Amino acid sequence: MFAPALGATTAVWLMLAPALNLESGPRATLSIASGVVAFVLAPAGVWSRAARVATAWLGLALALVNFVLPCSIEALASLATCGMALIMAGIAPWPVIERRSISVSSAVPAVHAGDDEVTAPSRPLRAAA
Repeated sequence: MFAPALGATTAVWLMLAPALNLESGPRATLSIASGVVAFVLAPAGVWSRAARVATAWLGLALALVNFVLPCSIEALASLATCGMALIMAGIAPWPVIERRSISVSSAVPAVHAGDDEVTAPSRPLRAAA
């Protein structure tokens, strides 16, 4: 359950970064929009593999935006870190649950007669009258 929490925490940081004057202009709009999307995808990734993959792709897109839009070094580090955190939240391993049914076998226990092992017959024997 660490990966969805990491994704949700990163989403909250992305939504609050413009309020802290870390992002401005189109980067602020992109930060808020990707934060909202990540905030929805992170908890949905518990049940859906597609939501986890979408979270990872969102993180990759955020990390690549740093090469296109100009910004300060702090804003560069913020989006790069958030991008990597979303990628980690999207590709984190998840436990596999296997459901197995328990079947009770109707095996008859073995009967020991001396040194030889004799098993009980599959059908009950009839008593002679």
